[in-house]
Amino acid sequence: MITCRFATEADLPAVYLINRESNPHTWAEQHFQAALLNQNLYLAEYQNQITAFAVWQTVLDEAELHLIVCDRSFQKMGMASALIQDFVVQHQEVKRLFLEVRESNQAARNLYQKQGFYITGRRKNYYMFPIEDALIMEKSC
Repeated sequence: MITCRFATEADLPAVYLINRESNPHTWAEQHFQAALLNQNLYLAEYQNQITAFAVWQTVLDEAELHLIVCDRSFQKMGMASALIQDFVVQHQEVKRLFLEVRESNQAARNLYQKQGFYITGRRKNYYMFPIEDALIMEKSC
């Protein structure tokens, strides 16, 4: 069974490892520490092992998903879906969710579309390594 919860300081080494193995060009450790302090770092666990995490920022009744990463050995097991669904349940004040996704990341786009997100715009040359457009997606809650 997948469970979701807010991260604690003791969880940060596992988060760093999952992040580093997923994409070495993403966030630095201090970004995760700031997310932890602001209670914006959310985890998925399976059999008491941290398997995925998400970083959100909420302002009033809107939230933006900044990062969602799953340990490669747990991909396609519903971890990211569980994080999104649990976030919506736990944050009923949120009426709209936003995110950016690489245009070429079809797996992520499929996940988001299954969760009710739809494309609302594009950011030219938003991503580096390689340079690529981002699609802006939104979900009403």
